[in-house]
Amino acid sequence: MATLVRRLRTSVAPMIDVTDPYFLRLTRLISPFGNHQLWTEMIHANAFSRGRIHLDPVKLAQNLPLRELEDFADNVVVQIGSSSPQDAHEAVDTLVKLGVCNINLNCGCPSRNVQMGAFGAVLMKTPTVVADIVSAMSEAARGSGCRISVKCRIGIDEDESPEFLHGFLSTVTGQTRHKDELPIDIVLHARRAWLNGLSPKQNRLVPVLNYERAYEMVRSFTNTSFIVNGGIDSVDSVVEHLKLADSVMIGRKVREDPWFLSHLDQHVYNVPEHMVPTPESVLAQYTQFADASHNTYGTRYSVLARPLFVFFRGRMGKAMRTHLGWTLTKAKSQNFSHKNVTYSVQFGELVQEAVHAANAEYAARSRAPDAQVAEVGA
Repeated sequence: MATLVRRLRTSVAPMIDVTDPYFLRLTRLISPFGNHQLWTEMIHANAFSRGRIHLDPVKLAQNLPLRELEDFADNVVVQIGSSSPQDAHEAVDTLVKLGVCNINLNCGCPSRNVQMGAFGAVLMKTPTVVADIVSAMSEAARGSGCRISVKCRIGIDEDESPEFLHGFLSTVTGQTRHKDELPIDIVLHARRAWLNGLSPKQNRLVPVLNYERAYEMVRSFTNTSFIVNGGIDSVDSVVEHLKLADSVMIGRKVREDPWFLSHLDQHVYNVPEHMVPTPESVLAQYTQFADASHNTYGTRYSVLARPLFVFFRGRMGKAMRTHLGWTLTKAKSQNFSHKNVTYSVQFGELVQEAVHAANAEYAARSRAPDAQVAEVGA
């Protein structure tokens, strides 16, 4: 393992339609200690070089966790997708100017749409192209302190041989670098990617996990920092993998239960239990953030509500999610006009209405006036 220049040893994986700025804000409120690195959804480099989203405050806020960059810049990784060194260079140059300290190149996504754009996992078939893209990214980040990384699989289709993976990593990390360019970090998903026959979801489940192949690479590339990803879903498994890797990345477990980060804070980072935020305080801070986001950028309530559907846990979490959905639908129908929705009630008020309705439902069913339905983080 390489010597890490930062203390972060756990990361929240980039997940399409999950790790948007609103989900990342919720996870940061659950774990405000700066222990976990948060990864954005993949953003195509063209969004900067051609779409110019950095010039549109609304689009920028929809794609980048601006609040997290303001408070925890070193804890945020922006993942980009690209098959063009020029586009990747421009994207990194723009992101560095926006204060981004960590940028990752996606070489692991196997979806058909991504393949048609010639980026993602299909790039592992052309390691010299990846090396050129990474070189352009490193040049754009030169002297800024911004770290560049590559996220890839342990193999592609039928080839999961150590020779294939070793050759890919050697090509990507082995180029001579300018003295002001930092070394390339590697995020290694311990499953191969099947480019045909499996959906992206199946590619996260069907290929067999091969941690030994990942750790073979960790032992071979002693000057490279490795983050190991894939199937890590318990505190015990995190602790075990940290004995062998520089860092671990957790995806589905955090998507399904963001409060898992709180358990890691206590059991990996030794945060005292009394310092862990309460569900009530997290919800209050999130709705305040959501209201500000809607008022400033016009963020849709459905987008702001999405992270809360996994926030509520416990026996009656389903009831809370149902009432939240009904409340938002009712508010939208009452305020719909000419394809635009102007809400007369703040998002936070709608959430509280849903909480009260869910509590009342459970109290009625259980005939216990003091029963609580909205068990959050349980």
